[in-house]
Amino acid sequence: MTNFIPKKVLGKFMHVTNEPLKRQSGKSLVFFMGAGFCPFCAAERWAIVNALNNFGSWTGLVETASADHDEKYLNIPTFSFARANYESNYVEFVARETADRNFEPLQELGEKDFEILDTFNPDQVIPFLLIDGQFMQVGSGYSPQILEGMEHAKVRTELSNPTSLVAKAVKIEIDDITALVCKSIGGKAGVCNSENIKSLVEKI
Repeated sequence: MTNFIPKKVLGKFMHVTNEPLKRQSGKSLVFFMGAGFCPFCAAERWAIVNALNNFGSWTGLVETASADHDEKYLNIPTFSFARANYESNYVEFVARETADRNFEPLQELGEKDFEILDTFNPDQVIPFLLIDGQFMQVGSGYSPQILEGMEHAKVRTELSNPTSLVAKAVKIEIDDITALVCKSIGGKAGVCNSENIKSLVEKI
């Protein structure tokens, strides 16, 4: 790590080390830290959920919304990862939701979580997304403002329309996350063979 010079790669992601952070399972680790009240976390979860759908499957995702007061953007539709499970042959997903939408403490951080945060995000800024110990992003890849005033069903409708502003913004972040995961797993998943993703991987 000492000789590695961090550089910007895709979107707001930084390439911060060249040392993969694998789990005992041998899978690539995708680590997310957020909080229920946080509108930027709310926005980023849409991209994470859809990107990781390319590599596995979700159960236990609960629809919710960000805080209804004291934040720049309010009631942003989203999901909670607190009780979600993600199964994949390629990725191990670890999420820590530190508080709920009412600013009440939710999940405590463990020793391994603090090891990651001490290395990559010592100020514990949220949202925080780390892919394979090599690529990280602090903040959301797009503005939560585009989701303000929408219900979950409306967001899904917008995402299914490739010409909508929501779809264009979120899809860029979905594709960036997908490409970074593909880079981390050596292109083993089917989605990594799409021309769009291959062109993004070449930029990393």
